[in-house]
Amino acid sequence: MASRSNRRPDLLPRPAGARFGRYPPAVVTLRLFAHLREIAGTARVELEGETVAEVLSAARARFGDEFASGLQSAAIWHNGETASPADAVKEGDELAIIPPVSGGSGTMAQGMVDSALVAGLVGLLLLIGTNLAPGPAWWAAGLVLLMAVWSVDIAARLEDRGREPVTLGILTAIVVAVISTHVYGGVGLGFSLYISVAVVLAWGVVVSRYRQLTDVAPSVLIALVATSGTGSLMLTRTIYEPDQHAISIFILAVGLAAVVAAILDRVRAPLLDPYSGTALAAVLGSVVGALIWEEDVVGFVLVGLGLALFLVVGRSLGSILRTGRVTLSDSPTGALGLLDGAMFAAALYYPLVSVIF
Repeated sequence: MASRSNRRPDLLPRPAGARFGRYPPAVVTLRLFAHLREIAGTARVELEGETVAEVLSAARARFGDEFASGLQSAAIWHNGETASPADAVKEGDELAIIPPVSGGSGTMAQGMVDSALVAGLVGLLLLIGTNLAPGPAWWAAGLVLLMAVWSVDIAARLEDRGREPVTLGILTAIVVAVISTHVYGGVGLGFSLYISVAVVLAWGVVVSRYRQLTDVAPSVLIALVATSGTGSLMLTRTIYEPDQHAISIFILAVGLAAVVAAILDRVRAPLLDPYSGTALAAVLGSVVGALIWEEDVVGFVLVGLGLALFLVVGRSLGSILRTGRVTLSDSPTGALGLLDGAMFAAALYYPLVSVIF
């Protein structure tokens, strides 16, 4: 008698629930973006299939020829990773269908390089202009605008990877941070950090599609960075202006670091990469700023070293949020990717200056 291992596969007992030698199709959540969502009339739908191709075929049959045409150029993500049609799916999996207009790759991403540089420079000019304006109102307004635009930009990159960031919750947290810090100072900054987490989590209670950990976790991180960065720079300007120029030195240091990083992203230097160039530029900018405004040079050397660390870590964390991985050689994606490091450095600038001085 033949051993069990040598028996023909088609003669082996079928698993319970199998149909014609195959497992029942899995129920998969299909998430739709941009014009495909408009065509389908829904942001998500549950469909059956055993592979990515079968789920997409079911979507074509359900939503018609216009949907099928748009699907041809769309990117497919399976549980947050790029997918191929032959990939098997299982119960509870998610497929995200992202058309190029929602942030594709290739020529579109390549075309964003120059616009990203321009957007980063505009953001720095906004900080310079509002810092020069008298009184705290313009400075607060400039911070809110820049942090809001940065948050929306980085949230859009999450959407490109099939996530649903809690964008409105993040923007609400930024406004709360400004008001709280203005009224209560340092205590208000601490309160705003708590509120930023609570607001994002509360959004998930109200809106069911924001209850996935893969959506909530990056949203909380963005909200924490944006709110703490806003409050930190507001407090620094209140305490150190007009007699000192800590904010001016911050803008000079992070601005120089961003420009150097942008150059090294486009022109590879034999001895410098964007990360080491960012760190050196931050220290140099702090020292130059201290000399220009006749501040404590030794103290601002230490500030520059701290900024160098925060800028490098910020760029790394920004790349994780934007691409799902740390990219050591690629340029940051998105309109304001160039300022990722500056946003993270802003969040820790007030504690850094307070400790050193």
